Amino acid sequence: MHNLTKKLHQRKYLYTLFLIISILIVLFVNLRPGFVFATGDYRYHINRIEALATAIQHFNFLPKVDEFFSGGLGYASSLFYPDLFLYPAAILRVLGVPIVVTYLLTQVGINFLTLTVTFLAGKRLHFSTKNNLIFTFVYVLSSYRLQVLYSRHDIGELMGMIFFPLVLSELINLKKGNTKEWYVLTFAMVGIGLSHIISLFMMVCFAAMYVILNLKYFWDKDRIMAIVKAALVSIGLVFGFYAPILEQMADQQFTLKTDPLIFIYQQTQPFTDLVSHSFSNQIFHASTVNVGFVVFVGLVVYSIYNLIKRKNISLTLIALFMFISCSDWFPWYQLRDTLFSAFQFPWRFFSVISLIVAYFIANDDLHIFDIKYTTPVLLIGMLILSFALGQFTVQASPWRINSYQSYKQISSYLIGAGHEYLPSEVNYDEVKENKARTLDYDSKQIKISEQKITKNIIKFKFDAKNKSKVVLPLFYYKGYQASVSGDGHSTVPALNKQNGYAQIKLSGSGTVVVQYHYTTIQKIGLAVSLATAGYCGYLIWRRRQSID
Repeated sequence: MHNLTKKLHQRKYLYTLFLIISILIVLFVNLRPGFVFATGDYRYHINRIEALATAIQHFNFLPKVDEFFSGGLGYASSLFYPDLFLYPAAILRVLGVPIVVTYLLTQVGINFLTLTVTFLAGKRLHFSTKNNLIFTFVYVLSSYRLQVLYSRHDIGELMGMIFFPLVLSELINLKKGNTKEWYVLTFAMVGIGLSHIISLFMMVCFAAMYVILNLKYFWDKDRIMAIVKAALVSIGLVFGFYAPILEQMADQQFTLKTDPLIFIYQQTQPFTDLVSHSFSNQIFHASTVNVGFVVFVGLVVYSIYNLIKRKNISLTLIALFMFISCSDWFPWYQLRDTLFSAFQFPWRFFSVISLIVAYFIANDDLHIFDIKYTTPVLLIGMLILSFALGQFTVQASPWRINSYQSYKQISSYLIGAGHEYLPSEVNYDEVKENKARTLDYDSKQIKISEQKITKNIIKFKFDAKNKSKVVLPLFYYKGYQASVSGDGHSTVPALNKQNGYAQIKLSGSGTVVVQYHYTTIQKIGLAVSLATAGYCGYLIWRRRQSID
């Protein structure tokens, strides 16, 4: 083990190991050549990649409403779900790589980045190479993270989890008074924010809890300034993504709010079940989701030790609080109408618990890893548990094994189980039943000819009486614009409250073209983010100049 640790000081050996592990993790559920195991939102995320690739092919490099979805009716996937880390996958699709291969490579890439960033966080925590490998593998191979990869296929949450360890390392460093590198916390938070909205909210709550529980350390000018700078730069960098979301939310109601699929108070388990499912390392079901054997045992052992020895008290209390909050002991029903219901599933906290326990285990206050062979036994044991979890997951749902060929034609109507960001007036069952895209208007009030309805534009000639209404085959989102050539006039596209589509009112005659354009808020948001990125570039340049 000593020789291996010595070799892993060299980056090429370390990254080779990380790449092998990244591939193995994906292979654990995809051992059959030409077949893939697909559950959860697998097809939706494939469609997200496809939509982004289609936009790029049409030279739209920052799409907001993806015309690819719903047969061309358009779904604002790229507006509400961060796409930044899907661009490599989209480029592979543009280059002709098969979609399933693209998705599998994306999973491998996520694993590799999670291993790399976690190891970097461990270095910033000053772990030795051996202890850093323990920290890295306990977190990356934790049962909950694998359940997200194998069963839920929540690609956004997985991407957010890449950066969780850096949040932990920087909070600990700030507590110790290391404030000069506050920008690392910014990097971590921005990475999460551009991966998964809920994960960002969760990590903000985690950071707030950590600071409050360690207020005697953080009530200090340098630490406060470091946090303020990290927060302000983070807000600036993600402003271009989050400002447009707030604009849309202020403009209309969405299914997420008016007809939610998920109620957080229904997503807990009895505490005894939560314990037993974790101890027995159950595969993922809504009623059996758990932290896994290694993390659960580590949580129990180190919670007892830390509370007795008064070590890592704040992290211990946070981990225990989060574990209890996933059970029916926690009053989620009373919090159902609060901001915290946005978590949807309280067991998302398992990712944070897994990270905290990985830190406890790697910190090794019990000196377990001073015992010969303990380290390789743990790492090999976790790989075996990961393989078993993957195989049991496949065996539990063999009908979810599909051929690569079956993914060549995927319905564009698959937009996620909850259809969260459809206008609340849309009846999506009817939409999927009647897939024709036609204009809806009163032929007695307006004459329409030479229609051109594509996934990018709607164009037609009209001769209308005063303000004749035309309902367009487009889901309504703020940002659609209508331009008219000729003597006629058009109103700005607005929401049709009967079906959630966009509608315009026309008068006179001419040719109208309707397509999506960036709103003023979207342009301002992008400008703010680019300006902040420029400022960060300047800080990096100045730092290098001072070092030279």
